[in-house]
Amino acid sequence: MNDHAKSEVLSAADAAATRDMFAAHALAALIAGPKLAGVPRADMDGMAKQSYEYADAMMLARAR
Repeated sequence: MNDHAKSEVLSAADAAATRDMFAAHALAALIAGPKLAGVPRADMDGMAKQSYEYADAMMLARAR
């Protein structure tokens, strides 16, 4: 990570927008992902929850 990225601090609104963007991309991948034999696909609520879990992980990785 470069010095500029390390010194970047997001406002609360920017952080929320970034988290929402990450969740939206994760949700699109979950919806488009192939269904695996014998593995039930998550319902909409489950996919929404999973997408924010991925987004939270990306926010943590981004802060490192």
